[in-house]
Amino acid sequence: MNPIRCINGHFYDPERFDTCPFCNQTTVSAVDETTGGSPVFTMPVSNTTIIGSAESESEETRSYFNLEDKDSNVKHEPTVGWVVAIDGPHQGEDYRLKTGRNFVGRADNMDVSLPDDKSVARESHSVVVYDPKANIYLVAPGDAKELCYLNDSVVLAATQLKINDVISVGNTKLLFIPCCSDKFTWDSVIEANKEKGKE
Repeated sequence: MNPIRCINGHFYDPERFDTCPFCNQTTVSAVDETTGGSPVFTMPVSNTTIIGSAESESEETRSYFNLEDKDSNVKHEPTVGWVVAIDGPHQGEDYRLKTGRNFVGRADNMDVSLPDDKSVARESHSVVVYDPKANIYLVAPGDAKELCYLNDSVVLAATQLKINDVISVGNTKLLFIPCCSDKFTWDSVIEANKEKGKE
């Protein structure tokens, strides 16, 4: 199986689904006449994370899921969830989460960068974590002195997240939306790829 990505960033198996099973969107951007009119599938490049671009990324994370763009040899990490700003200076903006730790702060190098909210710490105000082994999401306080809140309760230790939970940092409220669940994980995609390779 060669997974493809829909226009909203979800990966799925084109051999099993005609459109994305998560949002019913396709990746078709053109029709290739040289293949008898078969659709050409493209991978969006906006808001993608390039593996190896951050010094803090571990080898395990870099090798977790390597999707290679044949033209540019760029490898992308899969999206495991999103947070959407529902209140504050960045209202309406969405941020993709990756496996491991996702740091929230004002700085450009933060995974969830909120530069317009001056009440947010510059670096590591809070951390949103996806643990692929346990298949759970967590929110934890960062290294900054500022507090973060989960559904209006202060977060003093790692706390498990559920769909539609609201994380508050500074004047920003972030709605949490998971991609992985008991019905879908990237590990299952990887295992399916390995099984296909054995056939």
